[in-house]
Amino acid sequence: MTPEEIHELARRIADLLARRAADANPHPSDPGPALHDALQPWIGAAQRLDDVAPRPRGAAPSRSPRPPYHEVTVAARAAAAGRGPSPLPAGSSQVTAGQGSTGTSVPVAVSNRHIHLSEAHVAQLFGVSRGLSADRPIKQPGQFAARERVRVVGPVGAIEDVRIVGPARGDTVVELAASDARAIGVEAPLRSSTSTQGSAPIRLEGPAGAVDLSHGAIIHARHLHVSVRDGSRLGLADGDRVDIVVGTGDRRTTLHRVLIRAGAQHVTELHLDTDDARAFGIMRDALAQLLRSDRTARATSGRGNRTLITERDVDAIAAAGQNVSRGPGYVVTPAAIDRAKALGVWRG
Repeated sequence: MTPEEIHELARRIADLLARRAADANPHPSDPGPALHDALQPWIGAAQRLDDVAPRPRGAAPSRSPRPPYHEVTVAARAAAAGRGPSPLPAGSSQVTAGQGSTGTSVPVAVSNRHIHLSEAHVAQLFGVSRGLSADRPIKQPGQFAARERVRVVGPVGAIEDVRIVGPARGDTVVELAASDARAIGVEAPLRSSTSTQGSAPIRLEGPAGAVDLSHGAIIHARHLHVSVRDGSRLGLADGDRVDIVVGTGDRRTTLHRVLIRAGAQHVTELHLDTDDARAFGIMRDALAQLLRSDRTARATSGRGNRTLITERDVDAIAAAGQNVSRGPGYVVTPAAIDRAKALGVWRG
């Protein structure tokens, strides 16, 4: 149906209800203006018949109070249209398990500026006979925050006492927030730590010497570490990308195409830099919600059981900018298909 035909159908239903209400009550009160959006789009279909239609004279009264006339009008129009404003628009704070999400919350870690050094650069900065010494372990297996610090120098400034994350690795990488890079005049690109070719040059100064890097300074892209067990459960592999909801209140938002870092040397944890943490209001022990995708919907269905995609799931999937289609790991209800078609996200 065209939008004009839907509107006309809604108007006719509302007019019919008005005439029947007038027949049942010869002196109706002024209902006032219709409160558009006063009820959710699906409420009209769930109303008891004796709550939305006049009761024949002499019939037993309904146990439920009859809603005001203007609410009946709104419900009728919403039910006739079969659609309406999504109850979960983009940026909504109502994304929860069962509404387009995988039902998986992941811990959020805020990553301050830090450096990964090669063995050669450890020797050059701190002395040939001295390696990195652990100050404390960090959550990712085998890694630690080192006691050693260096001075990071850019064209217009420097940052003192920047932490080293050990152990030494193949290439030296300087991971900065965008605000750090601007402060010292470094034009660092947004990259993964495994992709530093063509990144920004920078200078490191330690107690035993200095290193001038031709490349290696980056703004570290958001990424989600995923353990082997969680990767298998969610159907996620190294290099995949997912959408994740983070933050609270007015700062709650959806991060799109977050990179997955998965394998035996990873513990499930979302890493954001300090700029992101401030922007999204990330607090200590914060959690993020992993949104449903076609891949995760199939993976979380379980052996022999398939996930049911409902109208509310469709609303959340559409709000996240994704499409809906049939798949072997899940079942899309007929009502959900109609909802997806109405929202323009059905790719049957």
